[in-house]
Amino acid sequence: MTAMGDLLSQVVPTLVRVARRPGGVLLAFAAAGVGIFATLGLVHGLVRDGTWSWLPLVLAGVLAIPVAVLAVRRWRLQQQTADLHLHRTVGPGSHEVVVVDGEPMRSRMQEEVDTLNEAIAESTVRTARFLPRVEAAQRAALRAAGGPVQAPYLRDDLRVTIVAMLGTIAAIPLSVVGSLMTALLLLTA
Repeated sequence: MTAMGDLLSQVVPTLVRVARRPGGVLLAFAAAGVGIFATLGLVHGLVRDGTWSWLPLVLAGVLAIPVAVLAVRRWRLQQQTADLHLHRTVGPGSHEVVVVDGEPMRSRMQEEVDTLNEAIAESTVRTARFLPRVEAAQRAALRAAGGPVQAPYLRDDLRVTIVAMLGTIAAIPLSVVGSLMTALLLLTA
């Protein structure tokens, strides 16, 4: 494993632990808002007549999709990074002096430089039509980390996760507005 891969294996679990509580709060608020909206939509569909009376329930279902996708992605990321911090490949600092022959050090340094150059080259190729920079950055990070075996947290497409997060953030105010409008429709029934 290269030093960049080891760095990613240390930084990513830390970021996941830091974002665990805010991500849970975001999902809880979004799920509560969408749940209330869906409940009111179901009641509205049962009380009112006609096909359009089920529209609030359908809209709540549409808002539930990014929330569910983000919840699954978050759970998978938590599982993939759960034991990474336990397997440090670089130990804490030592006070011993180790003399290393010049040739093995050069080969390790050359391996690091080659890996970084491959990652930089990978980041310049933007083949995706949807969020191409995110996809290129993910491929570069995957290359720098040493592949999907060394970095299982980079297997999932980050573009889907980003869109699901944005949809979850948008679901909170949209579900509140939808709930209020559906409640007003129920009161006027």
